[in-house]
Amino acid sequence: MIFMCGCQNKKQIVEMHKVKFIQSCLFLLVMCCFSLTAIADDVITWDELSNKQQNILAPLKNDWNTLSPKRRTRLNKLSNQWDTLPEEKKNKIKNRLKRWANMSPKEKAVVQERRKKFQSLPPEERAKIKQKYQWYKQLSPEEQAEIRKRWKQKSKNSH
Repeated sequence: MIFMCGCQNKKQIVEMHKVKFIQSCLFLLVMCCFSLTAIADDVITWDELSNKQQNILAPLKNDWNTLSPKRRTRLNKLSNQWDTLPEEKKNKIKNRLKRWANMSPKEKAVVQERRKKFQSLPPEERAKIKQKYQWYKQLSPEEQAEIRKRWKQKSKNSH
């Protein structure tokens, strides 16, 4: 530690520390701005998609700017692989995109919340839910309707 006798030297040291602190803050601010710019550059805009991609993802056009960068990237990758997908998978994706586009903002929020909740579950629990869903999908439409009816009734009774 340096001990200074004169008042002038103490003031100079304090001022020097203030300047260094301000320089450090400015440096961090500039670095944050560059980081945000880099993140913003990674976001895929609707206009950056090819006509073919826009055609595939058309149901999402109005929501595109509200989608997370991660989801946009995933959808971009999916649209790039479109020609290699089996027809059944393409139809399934198209139906999902149309359903999403037709949902109200409130319904979309519920779906997003459920998805977040599902993603936060331990992998074993997610696997069990997926297994039960696969079982459900193997049922006839009548059996599925009966299960949905019972589930809705159970949900009403629990509230």
